[in-house]
Amino acid sequence: MIATADNWYICTTVFVSTSDNARPRGAARREALLDAVLRIVAEVGVDAVTHRRVAEVAGLPLASTTYWFDSKEHLLTAALERAADRDIERLRAFLGETPERAPDPLGLAVGAILGPSEDSGQHSRGWLLATYALMLEAARRPALRDVTMRWTGAYLEALPPLLAAAGSRHPRSDAKLLLAAADGLLVEQLASDDASDLAPRLRRLADALVKA
Repeated sequence: MIATADNWYICTTVFVSTSDNARPRGAARREALLDAVLRIVAEVGVDAVTHRRVAEVAGLPLASTTYWFDSKEHLLTAALERAADRDIERLRAFLGETPERAPDPLGLAVGAILGPSEDSGQHSRGWLLATYALMLEAARRPALRDVTMRWTGAYLEALPPLLAAAGSRHPRSDAKLLLAAADGLLVEQLASDDASDLAPRLRRLADALVKA
């Protein structure tokens, strides 16, 4: 579900090098702080997130962090919401208005899950590390769980029409299996520092599911 990372580079570079004379203002400060949360989670984990550290990474005063976020849970939840919203926006833009009419609906489904190939690399890895860590944290934090379920729901709304167009008799359950497989492959890839293209393997599974 969180297999695309085309916004990680944008998220982590726009605000990291801000100087005292070029600090973001208003709502942009909130976004800068959330981008800093994602960076911290990716680099050292969820436990390292504090208001002070987030402010330091974002290059902003501590008061700006406490102004926008009243607790660590609020910081984590808002960061995951930001990641989810950006990816859902990317998903919908990627698929367009009538994706089921695509000449290769399975290829489109795999592409929607994994994201454009040009986004592979260190920035993609950081984005995935952060979002998977936050999703695992959802097992202990109900607020994060709600965001994760909404994020998954967006994919379970978008993918079944593609699978049905490809001949699936159980498009929703097949979509769930395809997403679960993608998550498993991506976690394995992160753990092993593998950089191989996952699309062929996920496409093989998609072909098998619609033919079952």
